[in-house]
Amino acid sequence: MKLILFLSLTTLFGLSHAEYGLHFNDSGQIIKPDQYYLAQGLKDDKDGFKKDALKHFKKAAEFGNQYAMSLIALYHMQDKDYVSALAWFKLLDLDQIPNSDFLKAIMSNLTKISEPQQIKAAETLKSELKETYGHYPTLLRREDWKKSLQFTGTHIKGYIPPFLTIRLNSGMTVSGHNVRQQVDNFIYDYEFEFGQGNVTLDEIELIESEQEQQPN
Repeated sequence: MKLILFLSLTTLFGLSHAEYGLHFNDSGQIIKPDQYYLAQGLKDDKDGFKKDALKHFKKAAEFGNQYAMSLIALYHMQDKDYVSALAWFKLLDLDQIPNSDFLKAIMSNLTKISEPQQIKAAETLKSELKETYGHYPTLLRREDWKKSLQFTGTHIKGYIPPFLTIRLNSGMTVSGHNVRQQVDNFIYDYEFEFGQGNVTLDEIELIESEQEQQPN
């Protein structure tokens, strides 16, 4: 016998300090937080809200999103803050960005027109930025995101019960094992993805087995 519950996402998944929770597209793929913040930033930019866009791009960058980092660099270019722009460009892993020749050309030209003291200042700023947006800090940020999740049936934050089955509005079901696999891939095998997909953010169906399994 199974208990079927209908819960909103904000009720089902605990949010810590307005942390972006666990959401899915209609194909059962999680909407990764960096994708969400990137999409929000692009919308803000389109609507002319540059400060809000920059804030969302930085949130996406905290998870390791390279495209968001490149947009932050370009924003600084627009403001003629070439030291900050160069620092953010130097922070990029251009191998993760498709068709990065455009960015490489900008970086090359920016380096050529910069004074030696500006390049030195950019290197110093890059070292500071790496403390938040470098490989290891962004890995920890993704782990912290997982730890903010809390599911019905367990009081342990970050623990994804294998007995859960999540039914989306599209009719698709996602198992606890699949969710855990997707979340762990996001954390430990992170790859930049631009696409967001169609998002289902209102109600989902949660199916819980009576024989709940808890971690040892």
